[in-house]
Amino acid sequence: MIKLLVFDLDGTLADTRKDLAASVNAALSQLGSSPLPLESIIAFLGDGARNLLMRSIMAAGDGQASNAEIESGVEAFLEHYREHCLAETRAYPGLTESLGRLGRFRKAVLTNKHGEPARKILAGLGLAPHFTQVLGGDNPYGLKPDPEAMRKIMETEGVAPQETLLIGDGVQDLRTARRAGSHFLGFLGGMAPRAMMLAEHPEAVFEDMRGLVEAIAAVEARPAGPETKA
Repeated sequence: MIKLLVFDLDGTLADTRKDLAASVNAALSQLGSSPLPLESIIAFLGDGARNLLMRSIMAAGDGQASNAEIESGVEAFLEHYREHCLAETRAYPGLTESLGRLGRFRKAVLTNKHGEPARKILAGLGLAPHFTQVLGGDNPYGLKPDPEAMRKIMETEGVAPQETLLIGDGVQDLRTARRAGSHFLGFLGGMAPRAMMLAEHPEAVFEDMRGLVEAIAAVEARPAGPETKA
């Protein structure tokens, strides 16, 4: 039986694309670079702020990015994002209602986004009361797909991997779950390319947050272990 649900944030709990892109372009502007289109920035998401800014600086320039440029870019990005992270960000349709039906589970958030804006978004969208823990990408255990932060969440909650379900839209989430030994439920309606998720044969997937409760129940009903391919 599943006891603990661990959610990704960007592309799983909330559509954060427009605000992330706006803050990346604000940082690029401070560095004297031209803005990037939304689609390009979204393709760089998933591996934390530093990687996002490194990839964006390289794409907006000559394909190179010095450490000084990256650090300045991250600082400018975070400064802008802290103030504007809720301008266009919205929870996915049906999420709030679905979370309200999942009271028997303990719930946490594990995101590669920095913790401060992550907590601000959860509070601003009215989602914070559902979660006992929120670990951001600036945690001391590492970024997904490193499983250490996931293991720390399970340890704190006193829950075994086979009693834990990680829900996310990206391959980083899927790989984290596999390395931690937990179950995984892939959200195909998020921000990450669904083809990348499906290419890694996730244990289970679903399309719409209005069907989250039923998707979790289907995972619980499966007789096989977490490495079973869908």
